[in-house]
Amino acid sequence: MSERREAALSSAMRVEQLADSLSQAASALHAAVMRAIRKRASLGEAGISQAEAQAVFALEVELRQQANTLYADAAGHAITGLDTAQRQLSGLLDTVRQRIARHDHVSHWISLATGLLNLGRAVLARNPERILATLDTVRERLQEVASE
Repeated sequence: MSERREAALSSAMRVEQLADSLSQAASALHAAVMRAIRKRASLGEAGISQAEAQAVFALEVELRQQANTLYADAAGHAITGLDTAQRQLSGLLDTVRQRIARHDHVSHWISLATGLLNLGRAVLARNPERILATLDTVRERLQEVASE
């Protein structure tokens, strides 16, 4: 039985799935930074700084705002002809969320969240080439996080 390959972001429902993933990533960021803040008391100087925590909180807010923008006009942000499958996109975004949740390195959270924000910007701009390039960048960042 052959599985139908549905192009990523090809319908309002698929764009809403991206918005869901961005929102879930924001929640993972929030949980990670709160965990780091709680650990700061025992780690002292080695813990997360206030500036780092604020930077992560700002990324969380930006991810939520992008998700809300995509929810508000999902049909207007659907893209036809994108040469990647929705399933691949969803899998990649799930992996990002899991890495944020499982790693304690603030620099990793910032790198991955920035990649997601760039993806959201590319979708909002309806720029398929930029979307594909950003997906490649996110994959590279995931490999870097996995190797450390």
